[in-house]
Amino acid sequence: LIIKNPNVEWSFFTASFLHHLGVHYACITPGARNSPLIYAFTEKSGITCFSHVDERSSAFFALGLAKSTLNPVVVLSTSGTAAANFFPAIIEASLSRVPIIILSADRPKNLVGTGSNQTINQEHLYGNHVRYFKDVGLPLKNMDSLEEILQQAMNYLKGSDLEHPPGPIHLNFPFDEPLLPEDLRTLDISKYSFKASIKNIGNTDDIQILPKSSKPLIVVGPMDNDLQGRGIIKLANRMQAPIMADPLSQFRYGFDNELILAHYDHFLKVVDLKPDLILRFGRKPTSKILCQLLDKWRSRVLLIDAWKQYNDNCPQFIQASIDTYCERQIDFLNWKGDIEWKSLLIFLEKEIENLIHAETGFSEFLIARTCLSSLKEGDQLIIGNSMPIRDIDMFTSTSDVKIKIYANRGASGIDGLISTGLGVAKGKDSQRSLLLIGDLSFYHDMNGLLASQHGMDLTIVVINNGGGGIFSFLPIANTSMDTFSEYWMTNTYLNFKKAADLYKCQYDLIKGIRELKVAIETSFTKRGIKIIEVKTIIADNVKSHHNFQKKVEQILVRY
Repeated sequence: LIIKNPNVEWSFFTASFLHHLGVHYACITPGARNSPLIYAFTEKSGITCFSHVDERSSAFFALGLAKSTLNPVVVLSTSGTAAANFFPAIIEASLSRVPIIILSADRPKNLVGTGSNQTINQEHLYGNHVRYFKDVGLPLKNMDSLEEILQQAMNYLKGSDLEHPPGPIHLNFPFDEPLLPEDLRTLDISKYSFKASIKNIGNTDDIQILPKSSKPLIVVGPMDNDLQGRGIIKLANRMQAPIMADPLSQFRYGFDNELILAHYDHFLKVVDLKPDLILRFGRKPTSKILCQLLDKWRSRVLLIDAWKQYNDNCPQFIQASIDTYCERQIDFLNWKGDIEWKSLLIFLEKEIENLIHAETGFSEFLIARTCLSSLKEGDQLIIGNSMPIRDIDMFTSTSDVKIKIYANRGASGIDGLISTGLGVAKGKDSQRSLLLIGDLSFYHDMNGLLASQHGMDLTIVVINNGGGGIFSFLPIANTSMDTFSEYWMTNTYLNFKKAADLYKCQYDLIKGIRELKVAIETSFTKRGIKIIEVKTIIADNVKSHHNFQKKVEQILVRY
């Protein structure tokens, strides 16, 4: 007897539609209520699926996979609190504009609020952290309503209307029992064809030509790729405008141009610069001092983005694609900035570069610098939050070696970083990948190491300084509060060797910079997950940072 099952038909239509629109990956966690969707995605969709034990790791893995492939990724869960565990990664995806498709299975609506097991109200579970939410309802014979919902969701996912940038969307799928037929071999699944596609609506806003500027400056914050890189650099060359390039801008590593600056965080604290025109591209930069100065210079700052202003308080905003904006300025600009202005910033950059090169010994910022310098053309660096991203920002130099850089700087949390790193590594299996994180970040997502079963290669450098080292740079550290160590530093006293053994990872304990470089290079010759622990002392790290800043002040005091 050949039968049709509405749950499977509904699920198969969904998986097929998403595959038709270019979705290639799905991260799936176990459950009963989501069985129809699991069956459709794993058996019938053509989508590559990854099995995960827990939802939090699954969502952060999907985040990394979406970032590295620049392709939307599905995360699929059962009903109840399962989908709630996606929330941290969904917040990060929303703020960093990563397209994630959340499919949550659910009980029928008549069971919500009745005390029925594993049943919660899943409508609008993620609030305004998703671009679109829809409860698709119980399966129907006619698929027209489902196709309309899916098409609308995909438009929001990719920011096709230019109103909201790309980001996560949430579709809730109630299923009634029986969830699947007793014998799947009896199923008769229809074949569907789709005409749907994603089309961007062009931006017709007029682009005004920039007025003459003597001291122009370009700031490039975090961006997902460097597709607009050459256009921005061509514009900088035309204007003779120095570029302050965030490490996540995809500009700092891979372009050979003296206008690209990396060490502004140091000299901005000492030298009183007064640019008269600032063009901003990308999201807000990592550097705190640069963000503070952008607020101070706000009347002279223009933010250019293809989507309407999102999560940014820049008062002067121009909605235009970056490529189009740069091309128009290049075609019509007839002025250049003062040579003295450009020369000053290039000089300041070189002064700091010389200071950094003269640094020896053992410090966390030299660990960060060593991690980057160990990478070659096409490699990937995933950076943890708190001190690792700040050390990469402050102490790594521009380079013509193209390194792809990733970090979860949307919400800047320390959760999910191992899973994100594994997702990034899996997305580019052919490339070498290194994750630099702290000991607390490692502990927060240690269970993410289970995803290594999917066969990716990743080197993890863990700076173990016994807790939250970044708090030692804050005023709270100097208040002589007795509970500072217990409630701010929060040392885990974790044995990283045992953690590595638990998850069948290779392990190395490193005691010096040269040893670290050798360990990283050796790790790239091995398959699987390699954990390199580097022990440091927080007090020494604070001292090394302060001493370096004093050197900066001494050589730049006359400027």
